Parts: sequence; structure tokens; C-alpha cells
Amino acid sequence: MTETYVPSVYIPATGAVVPKLDPKTVKVGDVVPPLTRPGDYQLWNRYAGVNYEFAGHHMDDSVGHHEGFEAAIGMGPFIHALLHTLLREWVGEEVGRVAKVGMQSRRPWIRGRTLIESGKVTAIRDENGERFISLEVWGDNDKGERLVIGEAEVAVPI
Repeated sequence: MTETYVPSVYIPATGAVVPKLDPKTVKVGDVVPPLTRPGDYQLWNRYAGVNYEFAGHHMDDSVGHHEGFEAAIGMGPFIHALLHTLLREWVGEEVGRVAKVGMQSRRPWIRGRTLIESGKVTAIRDENGERFISLEVWGDNDKGERLVIGEAEVAVPI
């Protein structure tokens, strides 16, 4: 067989290059480049499989409707994990680290809606050879509705 096998859950790379944090020029007010993910069963099933979170309201629109939602809803912990992904992409795993992330849910991530997460630098401090960058973080859907809010901190060597 000469054809390349592509599994049914394959999501091609976007080719997008995320601008990395520059610890020397970062300033209060800088915005973290957004991370977007589709609200679909393919993506949610991957997370559910790893975490054994096959609750009906995450996998079946009819259960979501029965519980009062427009459709199935995304997993809150998955949204939190994607905030970590956003920050790791921005800070660069080979350079810095995510020191903390806190998140509060405001509304559910409905299947069919795109999740758009980002953040803004709120404070910078140097301590013990590291530069700590505090951020306000959030996740919106493609309708502009705020789904989650939170605070985070990343650290990079000075």
C-alpha cells in the first residue's frame, strides 16, 4: 500500500506560528496570541478518552437539550487544560514554565461553537532569577460570549 494512512480523527496542523513571549520586551497590557479550537465531538472525544469523561451531556445533543442547553457541552477541565496549552505555546516550553492558572466558568462551551482563549499581561516582577508575568486570561466563543475568566502566571529566566 503506497497511500499514507490518515486516521479519521486526524486534525491537520494549521501552520500558524504563535509569536513567542520576549521576556526582555514584554510589558503590561500585552495580549497573548489567541488559541482557537472547534467545539466538536472529535476533539472532545479525545479528551474524554484520556480522562474517562463520557458523560451524556458531553457526547449527545439530546442529553444537552434535556439539561437545558442548546446542544452537547464541552468539558470544563478541558477548557482549563487548553488555557495551559495557550500559555505553554506563548512562553515556549523550552524557555519558561506555567507557574499557575486559575479559571472560573461563566457559561458552557456549546458543541458547534469555536472556543477562543487569550490573555493580557497585568503585572511583571523579577524574583530569584526569574521574571514572573501575571495575566488575566479568558475564553470566549465565536459569538463573543465570555465562557471562562481567570488569572495565570508564567515564569522565564532573566
